[in-house]
Amino acid sequence: MAILIGREHPAAILRAEINRALTSHGSLVLVTGEAGVGKSALVSDAAGRAVTAGARVLSAACWEGEGAPGYWPWVQVVRRLRPDADVFAGARTPFELYDAVTALLVEGSREQPLVVVLEDLHWADTGSLKLLEFVARHAWFERLLVIGTHRQGESELSPELKATTVALSGLSRAEVGELVARTTGVRPGDELVGEIHRRTGGNPFFVEQTARLWQGGSPLATIPAGVRAAVERRLSRLSAEVRAVLRTAAVLGREFDDTVLAAAVTGRDAGAPPGQTVDVDTPPGQTAAVKVDVDTPPGQTVDVDTPLGQAVAAQLVAPAGEGSHAFVHDLVRETLYAELDEAGRRTGHAAALTALRSSDPGVDLGTIGRAHLTELARHAYLAAVSEAPALLLAAAQDAEARLADEEAVGHYRRALELVPGDERARRTEIELEMGLALQRIGEREEGGRAIEAAMAAARELDDPALLAHTALKLYHLGFPDFVREAHRRLVRGEAARIEEVGEQLSGLAADRARHRGDDRKLAATLLARMSAIWRPGTAVERAALAEELTQVAARSNQAQFTLNALSWHAGALLELGDPGHTAVGRTFAELAGRAGLPLFEHEVMVIRTRQALLQGRFDEARQLAEATRKLGEQPYVDGDELRWMQVLSAALLQGRFEEADTVLAEMRAAGSGNVPLFAGVVAAQRGDAAGALRQLTVLMAGGPDLLTWLAPLWLRFQAQAAALSRDRELCANARAAIVPYRGQWAVTSTIAVDGPFDHWIAVLDAALGRWEEAAEGFTAAYRAADRLDARPWSVESRARLAEVLLARGADPAGLLADVEREAAELGMRVRLPRPVAGSMGGSNVFRLEGGVWTLTFAGRTAHVPDAKGLHDLRALMGSPGAEIPAVELLNPAGGAEAVAARRMGGDAVLDDEAKARYRRRLDLLDEEIDRAAERGDDRRAAAYDVERQALLDELRRAAGLGGRSRRLGDEAERARKAVTNRIRNTLRQLGERHPELAAHLREAVSTGATCRYQPAEPVTWTW
Repeated sequence: MAILIGREHPAAILRAEINRALTSHGSLVLVTGEAGVGKSALVSDAAGRAVTAGARVLSAACWEGEGAPGYWPWVQVVRRLRPDADVFAGARTPFELYDAVTALLVEGSREQPLVVVLEDLHWADTGSLKLLEFVARHAWFERLLVIGTHRQGESELSPELKATTVALSGLSRAEVGELVARTTGVRPGDELVGEIHRRTGGNPFFVEQTARLWQGGSPLATIPAGVRAAVERRLSRLSAEVRAVLRTAAVLGREFDDTVLAAAVTGRDAGAPPGQTVDVDTPPGQTAAVKVDVDTPPGQTVDVDTPLGQAVAAQLVAPAGEGSHAFVHDLVRETLYAELDEAGRRTGHAAALTALRSSDPGVDLGTIGRAHLTELARHAYLAAVSEAPALLLAAAQDAEARLADEEAVGHYRRALELVPGDERARRTEIELEMGLALQRIGEREEGGRAIEAAMAAARELDDPALLAHTALKLYHLGFPDFVREAHRRLVRGEAARIEEVGEQLSGLAADRARHRGDDRKLAATLLARMSAIWRPGTAVERAALAEELTQVAARSNQAQFTLNALSWHAGALLELGDPGHTAVGRTFAELAGRAGLPLFEHEVMVIRTRQALLQGRFDEARQLAEATRKLGEQPYVDGDELRWMQVLSAALLQGRFEEADTVLAEMRAAGSGNVPLFAGVVAAQRGDAAGALRQLTVLMAGGPDLLTWLAPLWLRFQAQAAALSRDRELCANARAAIVPYRGQWAVTSTIAVDGPFDHWIAVLDAALGRWEEAAEGFTAAYRAADRLDARPWSVESRARLAEVLLARGADPAGLLADVEREAAELGMRVRLPRPVAGSMGGSNVFRLEGGVWTLTFAGRTAHVPDAKGLHDLRALMGSPGAEIPAVELLNPAGGAEAVAARRMGGDAVLDDEAKARYRRRLDLLDEEIDRAAERGDDRRAAAYDVERQALLDELRRAAGLGGRSRRLGDEAERARKAVTNRIRNTLRQLGERHPELAAHLREAVSTGATCRYQPAEPVTWTW
């Protein structure tokens, strides 16, 4: 039966008692619970089962109010059992009456088992209750079952009465859903079920009434008339003092802290002399004020324990934990709250606001663990106090950190209601934040309108601070026209790149906030600036900005800004190769855990995953990546892209290319725009030169139009692809792009570590045959990795160092053994070089000493005089497989940069566009250095100067006298002929002195515009 949803256990108890009465002896069962909880329905079901089993049921109900005769429920029972019996008129004493009624029941039960049902015993007169006790005691051995219903705390039944008690409580959430479905014929959604359950406490009658109103189109906040009447009846039994305290509790909310309630009651009555009575509340329609005696010394609070105890006994509130209580359902709270007029509500909310603050002095707008912040904002709004907008905005920020953007939108709307219309700048900022939150929850049309309105107001007001703030908020969100417009108004110039716009705007905004001493604006602007300048090479400045943000957060007691600063600082220190990044990240994780804000919980997981990848705990990293994905969507973070990047990082370091291919397939299926870059990196790591170059061509054809956050991965890929190609132009260009970041680490999107930049510079040096530089670079890289305990990258760099040592003729056996052992420990598949003597056997030497070459190969040694062709061969043999332009062999003193591009004709090392970008960046750096010097900020000035010097060094290497671009020369054809002739002559002469070596070189060396040494089997040479 639908009416018995969730009552299976109580129904089973009653069935057992019926069976006992039918077969052996009787008993008394008392069914208790609040009005509407389903007592009558349960008893009715039991009575029906009793009739089916062969019993006779005698039902009666007590009468509420005056006018009912004594023993009224028993009068009904006797009439139904023996209509002709006149025991009530004939009995001379109560005892004679009790005995006569009991005798009639015993006699009737011997003819047929009896079930007596007495409803609403809380309304029974004293005589009826005593008669019940008499019957229960003296008919124990008869086939007689008495079932009574009553509201616990409202009846005068003796606690010594021997009875089985069945206490009914509210239905569970799932049971409420089932009851709503059966009541309305419509399956309700989870959110609706939750709201009805919260409002009704699971009371079946209240659930049915609310569900029917909802089905009829009424809002859930409507209190059904029948429910209101039921609640009012229960409240009417309370004293005026208890009811007044409960009204204050209703202002606090569904659940309330007892200490806060006491402080709120005192706050409402503040100002009354001790010992006098004060008017707490006058319910609408009453003429007499409800009074409560307040005799509390100043600074102390009213004792609410006694009123709460009475409310608990009346089943209106219930304990909700140590020192707190909750209304049994919202309908009780709302009925009490409705008794307050508008002035009373404002007064109550103001008192609640003061009470919350006084109960926890540590609660502030920026304190971690601000459990009361949303409550403070609600009470401030409903009390219409002056600090309400600030509290609402703080609550909105807190909601956003909890990823509760719907809640944040509500706070923003209420703040807009309270901010005066003449405060247009403030209203514009709120409207902008609301628009962004609306877009995050999918309300793009309304959110877009709010953002457009905010932009229009910012233009009209033409306030520099507001323009900069609005532009920085929209910088990464697809509003380039407005951002550039704001930049033109503030900077009075045009920036070529949107990145320059963000850098200049954030710098100006930060300076304004510092000058005005506005810590809130400064904190927000520092965050915007760190985001705007994020790219390789800015880690020093970002670390300084993060430290400044930490100081600002401490001054303004803004916990969220502290967490943001720690997160940014940890990332910047990692890019700088500073082991201190671990301690900063650990502090961030501890504070974020204490704050319990999902936004920062997500960031903690990202940092933990990054650290696990960095240190080679790959299985842990994969588990953390999956756990991060399960945290759900984050603002402006694509969860799939995040996980793909994390998993790919692990797969590439371990050499698990099957896993990498699976991730790439997922990215393609999802339509990710980053597939070419990641596919290229996978191909390059695999050693697939053709695949890597194919993706490089795709990316270069597109611009490449890559996000700034992917710049480190793009630099890595260029280095890998160029090195695999052995193309001198590609290698030189990739090297020039990476050299400014020497000594730093590549960290893509703050998520995945792509190794020390020294490692990738060394990879290019090795490809260019610069063995000394490559050895130094790989050594610097693995030492940097060891400082960070980045074992996978140490393994990578040491494995490549072994290759270089082999190419130089050294024996890296010990190094290779260590690398192989550690790679196995980490589960890495690393391609390790192996010395190969080839079929020639022995130790192979190609060395110039005192103008004489010592040549040893295939067991034969020859000494030959110096010749240019031998130098050419030595250069080729030093870079097996590399395509070396003949112009470089002809003029090795010119350096690699002079012939970086091997096209026919003379091309500049840097074209005009590249030089223009360098100059723009240098101009911007000069401005920032001047600005930092004016502020006395030596650290930031030094950071800018480091980047400036690196750019100047690159320009000097790429420019000739007077700043003219160095050209590559048009000597290709002449060089081809000259070098080819030199090598052929040398091989002809060498055939007479060392025929085995000459034959090997003729087979392995090719000449032309580019030359190459590519033996069929690797050969180790000692130089």
